[in-house]
Amino acid sequence: MSRPSFWVELLDASIYLLQGRYVTRVIEAGAGEPLLLLHGTGGHAENYVRNIAPLALRYRVLAIDLLWHGRSQTAGFHPEVLPPLVDQVLDVLDTLHVERAHIEGQSLGGWVAALFALAYPRRVRRLVLTTPMGYRPDAGAVPGYEEPDATLVREANLAVLRDPTYDNVRRRLERIVFNPAVIEEESVRVRQRFYSDAAVNAVQRQLMMHYLGGEQPRRHVITDERARRLAAPALVYWGERNSVPPAVGERLAGQMPNGRFFCAPATGHWAQFENFELHNREVLDFLAAGETSANTEGSL
Repeated sequence: MSRPSFWVELLDASIYLLQGRYVTRVIEAGAGEPLLLLHGTGGHAENYVRNIAPLALRYRVLAIDLLWHGRSQTAGFHPEVLPPLVDQVLDVLDTLHVERAHIEGQSLGGWVAALFALAYPRRVRRLVLTTPMGYRPDAGAVPGYEEPDATLVREANLAVLRDPTYDNVRRRLERIVFNPAVIEEESVRVRQRFYSDAAVNAVQRQLMMHYLGGEQPRRHVITDERARRLAAPALVYWGERNSVPPAVGERLAGQMPNGRFFCAPATGHWAQFENFELHNREVLDFLAAGETSANTEGSL
């Protein structure tokens, strides 16, 4: 079944460039408590195209292009990768005068969201980590699990950037879902347009070389010790068919003082996009639980 176009999905949203210390492209919709959405490696704010409008019925949704992605600034790449992205999140909140926000991050965005919550715990209301990258459980904590080798993924992503044809970009997106049929032509065309931009393409190549398997980003892994310091109420949202097994996500949630775990069936790595109705329902329920808790505390 065909889905509404990106244009229809985002008809009530505003899309703008936010000038703070960085230039950040923002898709904004709705009102209420702010909910910041952070996409994954090589992606852009439209990764959340099936989530923005439903979430905006309850929240002020702010989906951004991370630095060196989409239409956010391409200048200033740093091989350590993570610290500038965490600083960008701070810059977005400060520039928009948002004191506290819910944050959802997927893949790379989940790693950034967790690091931001560690660095600025008072700025985070609730945290959603959707198939996050960057978590390394203690050795032997997840029986049989070995940290995947990023070499093959890095080379595959670089190959797409060297030749961003429609078919190559489609195959890139199909690798991150369980059911390739959910990848529609528009998703491919938007990603292809970004990858065909010379400045974006060049900085994406730098990103892939350093982020996937590079030593500098690994300084910022989320260990079990760091996970135990993530105090914000958190939902770890996993895909049953994610390349990293659900047991790893369950371990992460169990290490967090206020963590809970949910595993979506028949879902791959792009879990906010694939089976998006389930994702939206679970995230809204999780965020609403915080409102209930706040109201209960206020009535005591």
